[in-house]
Amino acid sequence: MEKAFTDTAEALGVDTMIVNDEASVENVSQNLDNMISAGVDGIVFFGVSETLFPVISQKCEEAKVPFVLYDHMPSDDELELLRENPYFKGAVGTRDLGTGRNIGEHAASLGLKDAIIITGGITDPTHIARVDGFTEAFESGGGTIHGVGWDATEVADAITKTNDLLTAYPDVDCIYASSGGTASGVIETLQHRDDVNAVIFATDLDPDILDGLDDGIVEAANGAHWINPNFATTLLVNAILGHELTDENGDAPEVIVPVMVLPSELVELYDRFWIQSKPFSDKEMQNLVVTWNEDVSLQDYIDLLNDYTVESRLKQKEKEGLISAEELEELGIK
Repeated sequence: MEKAFTDTAEALGVDTMIVNDEASVENVSQNLDNMISAGVDGIVFFGVSETLFPVISQKCEEAKVPFVLYDHMPSDDELELLRENPYFKGAVGTRDLGTGRNIGEHAASLGLKDAIIITGGITDPTHIARVDGFTEAFESGGGTIHGVGWDATEVADAITKTNDLLTAYPDVDCIYASSGGTASGVIETLQHRDDVNAVIFATDLDPDILDGLDDGIVEAANGAHWINPNFATTLLVNAILGHELTDENGDAPEVIVPVMVLPSELVELYDRFWIQSKPFSDKEMQNLVVTWNEDVSLQDYIDLLNDYTVESRLKQKEKEGLISAEELEELGIK
């Protein structure tokens, strides 16, 4: 995600200052103070935890520094509070319920019927929503969730939870891992369980998951996290330039990024155009900023994101001359 931010900033001619909070609330506060003291014009904040949103909101309002959030979206109540701050310029990310539902629908569409879920903290709203979404979609497709392994917050925990549930339900044909860390544990477990014929579905596109997709041990994974910073950065730059984008109510916008499913057969191209390169070109990002497009509006963001799938991005790369039609047709993309 840092690469997505720096790529977009470079395309827009924006200087950057990057800090890492290292999952520490104390570091968040100190880093915010450091950036404000350095005189930054705005802050693009990785919204990893809702508990941190009031901290950045208060500090930015006091310093009169505009900011945007990306990745995990604020709850409706928190978003309402953020919008009371005139320096909050919007949020870009996915809804975790939809993330779980999206991959659950894909698993059900393959005819799978018996699943277990390995997930994070039982009080973590991100994982609660992903589990609820997957369960809803998978059961709607005729499947059964036999058990949920909560609190697999470390790889070792995920291994233990997976083994325990597989001992209880050895005939499952599907395992959903709701994060990169839990997926790593599930992958390692299945590498030592020849008695299990389940396939893995995962949320997040971490290196272990991409390797699992490439090896065939992971059937499909979903997420959209690599592009959230791109759109959040353009949103902030517009505000700094005096072209603030708002929703139909005149409020700071909530830009929902669609979650896409990455099937294993497309992992090589995903690595090529998402990890090693950029899914959206510099020209596409520039077209979302008033400097290059004086009529840019929130609808331009919505239109571009409504068409966001792996396949649509690869077709765009064909138009840009970066991949041939024949190469895509071999993978069933026309």
